[in-house]
Amino acid sequence: MKMKKFFVLFVIILSTLALSAQNNSQQKKEKVSGGLYLKGGLSWLMSDSKPLLPKNKAKLSYGFGATMDWNFSKNFSLNIAAGLTGIGGTTEFKNGIIGLTDDDGTMIPSIGDTLTHSYKFSSSYIEIPIGIKGCTNEIGYFTYFLKLGADPMFRIKSKMRPMDQDGNMQYTITKSTNLINIGWHVGGGFEWTLAGNTKLLVELAYLGTLLDFDKAKTMKNADKNYEQFNPSIKLNDISLKVGVVF
Repeated sequence: MKMKKFFVLFVIILSTLALSAQNNSQQKKEKVSGGLYLKGGLSWLMSDSKPLLPKNKAKLSYGFGATMDWNFSKNFSLNIAAGLTGIGGTTEFKNGIIGLTDDDGTMIPSIGDTLTHSYKFSSSYIEIPIGIKGCTNEIGYFTYFLKLGADPMFRIKSKMRPMDQDGNMQYTITKSTNLINIGWHVGGGFEWTLAGNTKLLVELAYLGTLLDFDKAKTMKNADKNYEQFNPSIKLNDISLKVGVVF
């Protein structure tokens, strides 16, 4: 709850500062601009241990939040945002998952054999991306830009569903996923001037995380000499962001 309150407060602060920038724009080019956005796309999981996690499938991702630019020159700015995002994906553990429990203590069924076990992960995060944004001069009513930066991420909730089981049994595994992750992003798009300082924001971006997001263990071998191993699983996302800035 504390993290959610912090997120709401951060969004309010960003929006307030962005609105105050309009008052300065009549005297000179505003130093601060910003607005609100929605985004949607596809996310998936990747692992360095491909033989143990041989197949991955994407899932729909979503997000929303506030964004702000601190313009330190005519064509460059520091971009910072505060948002909520939901990402994940489906992956197959060749030798099953070992010792993973629901947050209430219920053991999640898994068999350590040579059968493939498929699991769908879904996690929601508060993300605070920070990056450098370079933009062109306005061409007609359009300003085009590119962005590159880092994404500190704080986990709110995580769920997992075994895909090989009948029904839609879903487990909450928030305690079995890491609280903090770090990602990086690259993207580009345009801002279309609608009226005055109000612009339509359209941006396509890729997000890749650098740290293992979960604590799930599997076995390196499928024989009698089981050796537990925590494979590194990282999150990836491609999303389209649409919003209004002012």
